[in-house]
Amino acid sequence: MPPFFLVKPSFIIFFILFIFNSCKDTKASILESPPVVNQVEKVAKLSETQLMVAELAALVSQGKPMDYLHWNSKKATFLKKYLGKGSVQQQMSTWFKYCTELLASGNSEGCITEVSNFLELDKSTLKQRLTKQNTLIFELLALSYLRLGEQTNCQTNHTSSSCIIPLQEPGYHKAIFGSTKAIEIYSLLQDTFPNEKYKWFINFAFMTLGNYPEMVPSRHKIIFPSANEQSDFPFFNEIAMNVGVAHNGLSGGTCIDDFNGDGFLDIFSTSYAMDDSVNLSLNDTKGGFINATYDSGLSGIVSGLNSIHADYDNDGHNDIFVLRGGWLGKKGGHPNSLLKNMGDGTFTDVTRSSKLLSYHPTQTASWGDFDNDGNLDLFIGNETSASAGVHPCELFKNNGDGTFTNVASVHGFDSITGFIKGVTWGDINNDGWQDLYISVLGGENYLFKNNKGTFENISSSSGTQSPHYSFPCWFFDVNNDGFQDIFVSGYDLDHLRDVAKDYSSEIQNINTTTEKPRLYINNGDETFTESAKQYGISKSLYAMGANFGDIDNDGFLDFYVGTGAPDFSTIIPNRMFKNIQGERFEEITSAGNFGHIQKGHGIAFADIDRDGDQDIYSVMGGAYQGDTFTNILYENPISKNNWIVIELLGTLMNTSAIGAVIEVKLNNNRVLFRTVSTGGSFGASSLQQEIGIGQETIKEIIIHWSNQEKQIFSNVDVNQKILITEGTDTLAYPRYSYVPFRTSTNQQHIH
Repeated sequence: MPPFFLVKPSFIIFFILFIFNSCKDTKASILESPPVVNQVEKVAKLSETQLMVAELAALVSQGKPMDYLHWNSKKATFLKKYLGKGSVQQQMSTWFKYCTELLASGNSEGCITEVSNFLELDKSTLKQRLTKQNTLIFELLALSYLRLGEQTNCQTNHTSSSCIIPLQEPGYHKAIFGSTKAIEIYSLLQDTFPNEKYKWFINFAFMTLGNYPEMVPSRHKIIFPSANEQSDFPFFNEIAMNVGVAHNGLSGGTCIDDFNGDGFLDIFSTSYAMDDSVNLSLNDTKGGFINATYDSGLSGIVSGLNSIHADYDNDGHNDIFVLRGGWLGKKGGHPNSLLKNMGDGTFTDVTRSSKLLSYHPTQTASWGDFDNDGNLDLFIGNETSASAGVHPCELFKNNGDGTFTNVASVHGFDSITGFIKGVTWGDINNDGWQDLYISVLGGENYLFKNNKGTFENISSSSGTQSPHYSFPCWFFDVNNDGFQDIFVSGYDLDHLRDVAKDYSSEIQNINTTTEKPRLYINNGDETFTESAKQYGISKSLYAMGANFGDIDNDGFLDFYVGTGAPDFSTIIPNRMFKNIQGERFEEITSAGNFGHIQKGHGIAFADIDRDGDQDIYSVMGGAYQGDTFTNILYENPISKNNWIVIELLGTLMNTSAIGAVIEVKLNNNRVLFRTVSTGGSFGASSLQQEIGIGQETIKEIIIHWSNQEKQIFSNVDVNQKILITEGTDTLAYPRYSYVPFRTSTNQQHIH
């Protein structure tokens, strides 16, 4: 037998499956029997990365189609065997599920054929066949036509304007059959059984044909909210295809940072599909990106619903943690991956040797040094549900030697067993110790105060337990008063079929009962005031991925929300909200060209082209096999305000300086505060802090390190990047010059 490092990956997969099938319990999956992998390790002497690759491949090879919500073509094939069997009711149920899986798998035409034949549309008209009892079948047919239009135009013939509403001419459908038929069916449904979602789909379909609003019948017409938005806000161009980062896949996460140490920001992204590779796109320093996934040693590292990055071992290189298994219930016990950056352009999976290996469904985690020992710890929020069973949260203490110890039971976190959708560290009382907020989908949220390394549950007294159905969350300072506030979005499971209906109602000023987000303004005394309505963001967002940044460099933090739900009827725009002087938010979704209707997930803000303003990268795509879409990159055209980019290097605290606070005093006596983090709980922005300062100049920069030490720097010039090392009073000035995006519309920059 040849040396094992020469053995082909296909043989490795065969080998692990051979041992797996030799196990006594042939019904057990690899998820329920992790020791199988350990047997392979002993016999075959796999490297850690090879072992993870083999384990992930085995999940795909051994999985059963009906166990996974995103194996839709396999599920359709499985259901097809049972068509025409059982009672009439069972036959109808199986057939409808089969048609639904055809659509979910991307086979819109197959679904259309099935439903059309069932309704005998070759012998009768739609109007003759529509009844109250079969409206769901008509909805499925209309949605299949609408989806067919999207597939033919937005996916197959993709342009930078595809699927961004209000649609511009390059994004109009050239193949009009799908949208035309959808209008016909939805109009019939709306006229017969009025519903706001039908009304919205009619308007949207007319928009795809370039006939909105002129051709929309008055009884169906909705006035799009762009008329009420800031008309002079700059237009952000979507340029992902131009620069080589339009990766196509399902929902997933993203991390933006410098992963190869050349001073330029790179992009890492994942996809939910169990056999989709992660992607590492390295900045080519010339305005584009190079796919370096293979050369970086990441081949075979697949799947992942979210990812976060930090320098966990303080070696000066950004490492990446990939989260898996979220939403998959009892079959979601997939291993996460800790990808160690070797500093030579490659990554190694060190999940096992770092002792982070566990098997729980999850999509959320956060890096933070909870005990202030200078090493980043990791909190993971897992999903407990009736289907999945009990999966307690995990708090991994960094031992400082490349390994972690789960201390959740020591601090009482092993009793947190909700369906956790977001976790984030922040310092609510400015005592230098990281507190923890946990977002629970279908339960009360938690806020834990850090009492110098131990935790106190202050959820009730702080007033931060809502909403009942919540998802992404983060700490940020909305009003620049020096205290971190909390944003947590609503995600109402009881109304997931009403997403389009709620959006349609909202833009017509019709009240909705859906769970809304919460904005908790810090009162400075460990209590918060809920202020979402006051700030103008009490809206039906259905947020999944989301993050924040300062897109116009005015010094106030804005945020972008990736919206959606698994169902294909979730055709609503992702939404951008601009912070107005720390007093309210104003929606600029349409004005800025941010209203992408494909489902949005991991979102990151970063100054990729180094012109001082933040660009936005978002991972797109849904949960079903046929709901793929290309990731998007918005180029920021605003350069009229001053800015400063600050990179912190910790020495006593963690190297990433996560948790350090930057206080920027301007010459007009205004003060800005930024805390070093990757931002929201679904999507990871660059750790360098890109701070807009309006038209002002800088009087003083104060760095508050986690050990309560301060460093003060006076009269720092604007519009440059500076590097501050903890304990060193001399600033460093890394080269930071504007590199235009390749084939971008640079002439639209406002200087």
